[in-house]
Amino acid sequence: MAHLEAIKERIGNIEQIEGVIVAMRAMAAAHAQEARRHLRAIRQHEETVARAMADAMALVPASELIPVPHRGPVTHLQIVVGAAQGFSGSYNEKIVSGVLDYPDKEEARRYMLVGQRCVSEFGERGHAPDWSANMVAHAADVPSLASNLVDALFFRLDSGEVHRVSVVYADPDTPDSALIVRRLMPFDFARIERAQSAIEPETTIEPHLLIARLVEEYVFTEICEALMLGFAAENDARMNAMTRARTNVKHIAQDLQRRFHQARQEETTTEIIELSAAT
Repeated sequence: MAHLEAIKERIGNIEQIEGVIVAMRAMAAAHAQEARRHLRAIRQHEETVARAMADAMALVPASELIPVPHRGPVTHLQIVVGAAQGFSGSYNEKIVSGVLDYPDKEEARRYMLVGQRCVSEFGERGHAPDWSANMVAHAADVPSLASNLVDALFFRLDSGEVHRVSVVYADPDTPDSALIVRRLMPFDFARIERAQSAIEPETTIEPHLLIARLVEEYVFTEICEALMLGFAAENDARMNAMTRARTNVKHIAQDLQRRFHQARQEETTTEIIELSAAT
C-alpha cells in the first residue's frame, strides 16, 4: 500500500509541475508577442530619425562626415543582450560563447551586459563587465533601460575610453535565432542616403551639432531595437524550452500511471492469493 501511495503522490507532484510549465510557457508567449508589437513603433521611429539625418547631412560636405581613423591601440566596447532568467535552454550559452569565443584582432575588448544570467555567465568565465543591468520585466520598459545604457555608453565615448562600439543580440525572426553583431560607432554615415533637394531645410541648430544629436537618437533607437529583439528572443527560447519540458513531463506522467495500475493490480492479486490461502 505504501508503494501505491508513493506513486500516487509523485503523480500529483508531476501534475503540479506541468501546471507551472504551462503557466511559464503562456507568460513567455505573451511577452514575445508584446515585444513584437513594440518593434513596429521602434522601427518607424528609426525611419523618421534616418530621414531627418538625410536632410541634415545635405547641409554638410560629405568629406566632413568621414570618421578620422584612430591611431594606436583600439578598445572595442560590445553591448551584449543576453538572458535575464533561466529555463531558456541553451539561449544564454549561445550568446555568451558567440561573444567570447569569436576570433577578434582587437587589442582590448570591454563589455556592457544586459541580463543577469548573461552577467553571471561572463563572471564564471572570468570577465567582469564595464556596466551591467538586468533585462526589463515588460517590453514597455525597454526605452527606459535603453536610455540608461546610452547615457553610460556616450560617457565612455566622450571620455575617449573606447573607440569602437557594437551591439550583440539574438534575432528571433531568423532561423535558430541567429546572433547579430551590429556596429554602432564610429557611426557609418554611408548607411544614410543624403537628401537630394534644391531647397535646403531650415534649422535653428548648427548643422554639425544637429547631426551629432541625430546620431545619438539613431543609436538610442538601434539599442532599443536590439533590446526588444533580445527580449523577444529570450521569451521565444523559454517558450520552446517549456514546450519540450511539458512533453517530457507527459511521458513521465504516462509512465507513472502505468506503474500505478501495475502496482495496484499486483497488490490486488496478492490480497486475493492471501485470502484464498486463508480459507
